[in-house]
Amino acid sequence: MNQDEQSQAEADIAEVARLVAEGKQVTDPELLRRIRQRSDALRREMLRTQGLTDIAVDLVRESRDEG
Repeated sequence: MNQDEQSQAEADIAEVARLVAEGKQVTDPELLRRIRQRSDALRREMLRTQGLTDIAVDLVRESRDEG
């Protein structure tokens, strides 16, 4: 992520935080598009570098063993 992209991501995070603090929903279609685009890119990168990780099954099994 270059400096401009980083700045935009930080501005988007600040805007989402502001809206949440005011009890409002995020409705700006451009903001939502950028968030989805970055999320998808991060998900693809994680799959590429880490593969599919299925921690939920292990967590459920551990929680059953504790009870």
